[in-house]
Formats: sequence, structure tokens, C-alpha cells
Amino acid sequence: MHEERIRNSAPVSNRLLGRAGRLLVCIIPLLCCYGCGYTQGKLLYFMGFGRGQKIEALFRLTNGPILIFLDDPHGRMDWPPARATFEDDLAQALIKNKAAKKIIPRRTLEGLRQSTPDFEKRGCREIGEMAGADQVIWVQVQAFRAEAQFSDTNQAAYLTVTVKVISATEPQRSRARVWPSSPAGHRVHVSMTGADVAMEKTKPAISAKLAAKLARHVARLFYNHRLNDFGREE
Repeated sequence: MHEERIRNSAPVSNRLLGRAGRLLVCIIPLLCCYGCGYTQGKLLYFMGFGRGQKIEALFRLTNGPILIFLDDPHGRMDWPPARATFEDDLAQALIKNKAAKKIIPRRTLEGLRQSTPDFEKRGCREIGEMAGADQVIWVQVQAFRAEAQFSDTNQAAYLTVTVKVISATEPQRSRARVWPSSPAGHRVHVSMTGADVAMEKTKPAISAKLAAKLARHVARLFYNHRLNDFGREE
């Protein structure tokens, strides 16, 4: 009877030892880290925090000059300074993350807009060619809301665009779009909760926040990045 009890308890003991062993495997390196002078941040990184899922770039831009062209033919973005915020932030993000080597200055496009007859009627490829670009990141506004008053607390403010990459050096218009394969473009949507909107308070502040957030999301289409620890893009 005594031997039978020992045999019956053996699997339980083995399981406990197995769990203890796995726990020691996790604890010992952490103790070593602290002994080596690791900071709390480095320790968290060692444990896997801050290293979310890696997302590959959807498209790689050329090494030549890139023109950022925010197109709003229907006037949906009714706070003009948001355009400059978006274009400047996108340019900085692309350069910082080595997704582009040269961005054509925004003032070049503004100069063409003012000096070119029927500028708004010209195609994106033609505008890119006039600006001296190899490729154009064509961002077209589809929806925009940046009001201080709201009814939907989850989508209190939002900005939706479609993104295409156009070759400014391709002579045939039918072959100018190099990304994506869909003529509709790649949709990017950013939004703010009611709490976020209440914190920003004014339309200029809300618009600037949306434009900056959109710039980050559009830039990430063109370089590898990681999600946060909750599987989200900030």
C-alpha cells in the first residue's frame, strides 16, 4: 500500500518539479540582469515588453526625390493648417526612419500651385514631374471631422484618406501607379475618442492631432516597424 501511494504521487511530484524548473529558468536570467546593473527599462525589454510584432513595409520608395501630395478636391479638410502639419510630419517620419532619402520641400509644391494655370486640373503624375520627383505619395482625403462637439465617443474625431504611390517618370499614365494594385488606393483611417477630443478642446488642436497621427500611420506603410505590447499601432 505504501509503495502504491509513492507511485501515485510520482507524476504530481514530477509536474511540480517541472514547473519549478521552468520558473527557475525564467528567474535566474532576471537575477543576473539585476546583478549586471540592468535598469528597469532594460529588464522589461529583456522580458519581451517593447518588442511587439514586427510589421513589414507594404511598399519601398525609390531612392530618388519624393513628393508628398495631399489632395483634397472636395474640400473636406476644412482646417487648412492641418495640411501643412501632415505634410511636414510625414516628411520627417520618412527621413528619420530611412524610408526616403530626399523629400521635395512643401514650398516647391506651393509655388507650383500658385504659379501654374489650372493647377487643380492637372494629374498627380504631371505635378510630380513638374516638381522634379521620381515618385509621388498621393494622399487623397476621404473624410474629416474635427469638431469640439461630438456624439460618438469612440469616433469623436477622425481623418480618412487613401494612399497611392505614383511614378512621376513613367510616360504612360495607365502605368504610372506603382502601388497599390487596387485603383482605389490603400485606405488609412485615424480617429480620436471623446476623451481625446475633450482634452484638445479646440478645432485647431484636434485637427493638428489628427494630422500628426495620420502622418505616423502613412509613414509606416513604407518602413518596417513594430506594434506596441497590446498589438496596436500608436
